[in-house]
Amino acid sequence: MKKRIISGVVMGAIVALVLVFGLSLNNLILTTFVAVVAALGVNELVGNAAKIENAVIKILSAVYTVVMVFLFSNINENIYRLNLTDYQYLDIDSLIAAIVASIIYVIICAVLILVRQEEFDLAKIAVVCGMPLIYAYAFSTLASVIIATGGIYYLLLVLNFACVCDMGAYFVGVSMGKTKLCPEISPNKTVEGALGGIISSVIATLIITLCFGYFSKILPAMLITIPLCVVGMIGDLFASIIKRKVGIKDYGDLIPGHGGILDRVDSVLFIAPLVYGLMTLGVI
Repeated sequence: MKKRIISGVVMGAIVALVLVFGLSLNNLILTTFVAVVAALGVNELVGNAAKIENAVIKILSAVYTVVMVFLFSNINENIYRLNLTDYQYLDIDSLIAAIVASIIYVIICAVLILVRQEEFDLAKIAVVCGMPLIYAYAFSTLASVIIATGGIYYLLLVLNFACVCDMGAYFVGVSMGKTKLCPEISPNKTVEGALGGIISSVIATLIITLCFGYFSKILPAMLITIPLCVVGMIGDLFASIIKRKVGIKDYGDLIPGHGGILDRVDSVLFIAPLVYGLMTLGVI
């Protein structure tokens, strides 16, 4: 527990510093940090979960992830600024670059897989060819949420739906949990804990919105809290079933007491794209 707390404090300090320097100096700092974290997460997925030992493929997937986070972030930023009359904000160059980069990446992966075909089954091929693109987009939306106008507010909502809900679920589950939620996937999760987590997030949403003075956003923020908390729980369970299927406890050991990058952001990666979408549509 001590190691877990210390690691949590260090992680919080690092993220806080990146936010301060990124928002005050240059948004590129934020995007670069998110891209590096995304690359580390994809490396965990490819190397630890998929158990692919080929160093060239691991490096290639990490580099591709970084490139795609930057390209997707450009696309996201322009879509966020887009309205019915501002078509000049459509970033066609970044979109074309993303398509070309993805085609080149898949071709190179195909060649590498053909050379070492005895090491790859269908699952490994799917992970290498498809998952870096999905993870890169999810991470890019996290960067886009932070960079947007009022980004700290939206980031706190994302963390609320993921982290506050998870902590509330843990404490309520430990003290009151009796009914197992998904015993085959995560034996310790309970229905009572899930409800406690959602209630915790509802309260946190109200507090966060009031603290920022966004009184007109209270209703929409409250309305999306429950469904996005559920999405976060699905993300957490999805990550758990992957680990269970491949026989690992954590995706990595980069963060002492916590596991790997993906162990900490599994819910966030499900929630961030939806929050970004709701922001873009003007719902929140």
